[in-house]
Amino acid sequence: MTESEVQAKKLKWPWFIGGAIYGVFLRYIFDVLPSSVEGPMSMAFLIGTPFIVGALTIYGYRGQTIRIPQMLFLPWVTVALMLLGTAIALLEGSICIAIMTPLFLLCASIGGLLMGIFLRLTTENTKPLLSIALLPYLILFAENEIPLKERNVQVVESVIVQASPKVIWNQIMSAKEIKPGELPLSISHLIGVPKPLEGINQKKGEQEIRYSIWERGINFKAVVTNSSKNNYIKWDYVFDKNSFPKGSMDDHVAIGGKYFDLHNTSFTLQPVNESQTKLTITANYRINSAINFYAIPISRILGVDLVKTILGLYKYRSEAANTSTMRANAPPQATVGRS
Repeated sequence: MTESEVQAKKLKWPWFIGGAIYGVFLRYIFDVLPSSVEGPMSMAFLIGTPFIVGALTIYGYRGQTIRIPQMLFLPWVTVALMLLGTAIALLEGSICIAIMTPLFLLCASIGGLLMGIFLRLTTENTKPLLSIALLPYLILFAENEIPLKERNVQVVESVIVQASPKVIWNQIMSAKEIKPGELPLSISHLIGVPKPLEGINQKKGEQEIRYSIWERGINFKAVVTNSSKNNYIKWDYVFDKNSFPKGSMDDHVAIGGKYFDLHNTSFTLQPVNESQTKLTITANYRINSAINFYAIPISRILGVDLVKTILGLYKYRSEAANTSTMRANAPPQATVGRS
């Protein structure tokens, strides 16, 4: 093994740590930009920053033999340190970090690979390659003139419930004191999305209102726009400044915000046979970001996950209520005495 190969196997910690610090610095810079600039939700940060963090990591190996797998995966160490730094500095919450990580790792690998290729082609003066550190600022300047593209997305999921439409309907209309054990395992909740605690429908004059309470003080309402008892119900959400208390969710993924909004949800109850009902939830929401190509697939994964969680709740409660009713209505068992 040559001296160059031995050196390449050693981690260049100054470049790992330096790249991570620069990434955290960029996150802070983008956070204090005027509100007219997308800042942390810009392509400059979400794509440009991990790209240059990965490139700077591999630049630390200039003049040495470095293999392609190293170019691709060594930048992941710097990205991990950077994300840890943003969490410690309270610049990012667990939800945003979990959502951003796949994109950051991909962009860092691309940056590392390209830097590695340029280092192989540039055998003498490599210092000009450090100008890559300016890339996020150039992207920010360019994209500031490009408007965000709004996209409406729909998620539809169903489940078969061992209960009648009437039993399921009653559970939907009044879901009180929701316990964590009643909710299926959920990716969304694992990354920090608050869990639902209560959801009830109440009449307010001529309107029917859905009131929802989640963990961390989150509360919001929805207006029922279409309803057919035991068959179908749809409500449109209404969020205000008090719906999500400070710190209850990451600002960039708060529902009803600039980048994400939940429009409405509908429930369809379709009898399958005398003892089974197909329960379908349809959710419509808006995505408005500079990286819709990534945000939309990720939102679908999390959207499907959340809808399945709600389906699991109503399936669990409805089947439990159905079993209790059947036991209560069962005729008493005759007691056979001994002679």
